[in-house]
Amino acid sequence: MNRPLCYVPGPFVPLSRYVQAGGHEPVTVPVSRAVADYLRRHRSILKLACQRSGEVTYLNARWSTLYEDTVEAEAAAWNSNTAEGVFVLVSPLLTNMFPVVSHWDNDSAEGGGRFRYGGTDGIGTLRMDEAGEQVISEHVRLYNSDTDSPYVYNTEDYELFGEGELERTLRTPQFEHYIGDRYSLYAVDDLVAVSLSDRMLKTFGYPVVFVNESREEGALIGDAPVFQLISNRLLNSENRYSLASYILPPYWNPANAKRYPLLFNGYYDANENTFSTVGPSFLEIIGKTLAGTGQGVVGILWNGGGYIGSRSLQGSIYGGIGAAIASAQDRYGGDADQVVAVGGSRGGLTALLAGGNPHRLPYRVRYTLCYAPPLILNGLIREYAEGACPLIWHVAEVDTGYRDIWKQNWRHPVTGSTAIETLLWTLTGESDSGLLKETAGLESGFFLQGLKASGTKLLINHGTHDAFTLSRFSFAFAALVRSYGIPLRHEIGYRFGHNNCTDLYEQAALCLKALLEDQELDFTGTVHYRRRSPAAGEWEQAERFSPARQPVFLEAPKIIPAGSPVAWTLYGEQGMEYRLELESLDQQAWEQNKQVIRNKRITLATGRLPDKRHPLEVCSWQEGISPSTDALSAGYYLYGLSYRLRGELDWTEVSPSRVPQPGVEPQSVLRILEEQPNPASEAFRAEAAVLCISSGLSEA
Repeated sequence: MNRPLCYVPGPFVPLSRYVQAGGHEPVTVPVSRAVADYLRRHRSILKLACQRSGEVTYLNARWSTLYEDTVEAEAAAWNSNTAEGVFVLVSPLLTNMFPVVSHWDNDSAEGGGRFRYGGTDGIGTLRMDEAGEQVISEHVRLYNSDTDSPYVYNTEDYELFGEGELERTLRTPQFEHYIGDRYSLYAVDDLVAVSLSDRMLKTFGYPVVFVNESREEGALIGDAPVFQLISNRLLNSENRYSLASYILPPYWNPANAKRYPLLFNGYYDANENTFSTVGPSFLEIIGKTLAGTGQGVVGILWNGGGYIGSRSLQGSIYGGIGAAIASAQDRYGGDADQVVAVGGSRGGLTALLAGGNPHRLPYRVRYTLCYAPPLILNGLIREYAEGACPLIWHVAEVDTGYRDIWKQNWRHPVTGSTAIETLLWTLTGESDSGLLKETAGLESGFFLQGLKASGTKLLINHGTHDAFTLSRFSFAFAALVRSYGIPLRHEIGYRFGHNNCTDLYEQAALCLKALLEDQELDFTGTVHYRRRSPAAGEWEQAERFSPARQPVFLEAPKIIPAGSPVAWTLYGEQGMEYRLELESLDQQAWEQNKQVIRNKRITLATGRLPDKRHPLEVCSWQEGISPSTDALSAGYYLYGLSYRLRGELDWTEVSPSRVPQPGVEPQSVLRILEEQPNPASEAFRAEAAVLCISSGLSEA
């Protein structure tokens, strides 16, 4: 595959595709009709940037007399050097503000780094990979290199938590003191931005103009065939800081107050959101919406009030969301009563909180799209973190900043809190998830009454066997939401894990289209999806199906240490009898070629699924913590699951090959280790949670 021709033509916005040319005939560069009309209307000077041997020069250019909407190099400029080069049209009319702002300065803290408004450095860098196709995030200097230190982060060189006397002493994230709240960890290589613009120009015919918020005044362009991306507006809500970047649509008009619907997302690091994980998809949604409806949308990319330590569950979240939306309305003509909030994982939680708006802030989310939200935080216990949710300890290490938090007897060095209590306190300010349900958590009356009063339509998309959470939390929350009379579409992707069985951004585009065309979308019902193919690598190929009854599935651990209990959850029809077993395998046969040679059979649990806990729940479930026995020594064990529905005579066995990760392992196997592994380590995550999918079985 040929490497992309894209390069940075100095401060200028590339206004055409890149063309490789040389020889005696002057190069010609085609231009989109929209850009050509704009340049002609403004009688713009035309230049062709030329890169030869890594050096960029500029040639005078003119409109071609032979080809429509085409620019060619002036003969005199061309004849002076006919060597091959890569050419792109530029104009002094449209320029970028480079480098992109991060509000971080590596030389501000006595040779270290700290927040500085308008700074453009980074603890890490976003750059293009060697093929010039993907954005790579590098932040190796963020972490503490002292392996004997109990702390994860490099607070010796960086003031990660702020400038105050207290903040400078912090070694770990604390509640409402998070890494990356008012700054981005990443400097942005100019080529990352230019490559993103090139992608949009090829797709829609409109380039992207990059504007730094700290120098925004007077820089925005009205009625131009360009996207405009304003990076990292610093927001302050009651002395809690956050960052938001904004995307303006082509032909944005500053005079059109409250004209533009708002597309909102709250995820992680500000620059990484904008240039890698979310921003490209937002640009595509805005471009497709303009092409399909002729109307513009303003995008909001918010950092959730912090990159590390926050999962958008802190008390200041609502003020930050309100400030981000208010800025979009006041400065960019957005309509705060026409918001679509969308996100996945932490972004799904942020969208949900934005849609709830329990403080009745002056905005309205019309559609709330939550994909794979980790609702386990409503009832997290240690056994599930060590079982079917193997990525929880990675979350705990990253968010609390303590390396050994996964260890059984770990206690907070100051408060004496357990690991789970410390994690919950850092995220929510409350160490008991039960109290969250009574006060301000997602299951509290405070939040649910706000969600109902907001009038939003809610979509929750969850995959079974999610390595971050359990399905039962989504089922319980869906029933609770419906009990309040809140419109909900609940999408279930069997065996999809922490991945999406439908496209969240396509759904967001449909919602925006409905708003712009004054239509209402139906957000009701429970919709089931399964894999179209069992082949590995085809996780996103889903098909919708209508089961005659609730499919039976099991969420269970893939790896545990010897002596630990087996924490599992079984789902199906109420009153269903079940047998959950393990069969020990010949270790050598399994390790060498995944051959199944069964030895001893061990019964983990038998019973009957209870009645539904709530009449609106779509299924029943039973969670269990089966204690370890002498029979469960180190080795490999094949899961066995059989069930009998109420009123039936025969038992049905779920095939051991109905695994959540087809192509990774042919059978559903529990591995018991001699010693406790570090579940926060990269090696453990790579084995226990491929593609963020955990273990178990599933009929569907």
